[in-house]
Amino acid sequence: MTDALLFFHLLSAASLFAALVCFSAVALGARLPLGVVRTLLPFWHVGLVGVFLFGLALAIDIDDYDPWDVWVLIAIGLWLAAGATGDKVPAAYKENGGQVPIPQAVARTHWISVVAVLLLLADMVWKPWV
Repeated sequence: MTDALLFFHLLSAASLFAALVCFSAVALGARLPLGVVRTLLPFWHVGLVGVFLFGLALAIDIDDYDPWDVWVLIAIGLWLAAGATGDKVPAAYKENGGQVPIPQAVARTHWISVVAVLLLLADMVWKPWV
């Protein structure tokens, strides 16, 4: 069971990163087809939900970890930050009709989600306070 949960957790993370890279390109001024950005928005959403659900299931399934461990709580906080800020770029890009640049406030908000996802990755790798 643990192997399957880990597989789907990592698959969700890959989906999340794929969308984040695309959205970062748009935030930096890349002109991508609107269909690409629309296609990757569900990757972002599925990635967020999958990372959370499978990560929590892993924390419950693995005997050495608990859902109330500090590193798991940090991950949940970072997940909330990423989720709250992560879909602003595709919304602004769609609103502009696929024209760049997107508003600077939206781009700054996007970089918050990038930092949150990178910190989330670091939290998963090094697991502070374990």
